[in-house]
Parts: sequence; structure tokens; C-alpha cells
Amino acid sequence: MFTLEDIELAHGKIKSGAEFPKYIQEIKGLGVTAFDTCVTDSHTIYFGKNGFQATPKPQYDAMTIANKSDKDRFRHLPHKPSSNFFKNKAMF
Repeated sequence: MFTLEDIELAHGKIKSGAEFPKYIQEIKGLGVTAFDTCVTDSHTIYFGKNGFQATPKPQYDAMTIANKSDKDRFRHLPHKPSSNFFKNKAMF
């Protein structure tokens, strides 16, 4: 089964978005079957077979998330990381 060190090593090879598919194939080869990433603090849970999970520490302090979005206000904000919650589940 994979370790966090294996995933970090694979991630460290990415130099551009064009290399992302190769990264996905590499972690798939390690045994990663899916992953969830939470934008509030950028923590990711990597899933493997038989319920195996590995979770590195969050990369950022948790951001406050608004209960209701305001698209007009959002459109006028400068392009900075937003505090909107986003959950990505990539399944292989």
C-alpha cells in the first residue's frame, strides 16, 4: 500500500498542469483509488483498497466559509484564493 511519502514524491515531480495526468497515473499505480481535497485548509484524504486511508496535515489554516454565496460581490473581488468551500472527489 502507498505511504504519504510516496505521494509527496510523486507530487514533487509536477512542474506544470500538463504533468498532472502523469501524476494521477503514478499515484494510481501506488494503489490510490480516490482522493478528496477540502479547499478550506487544503487537506487531502487519499483512499486505497480495503478501506485504507492516508491523510497529510493541512497545508493552510482553515478559512471561514460564508453560509451563503454572493455572486455579485464575488465578481468584483480581485483574483485571490477565495474562501468558498470546494470538495473534489477524483475517482479512478
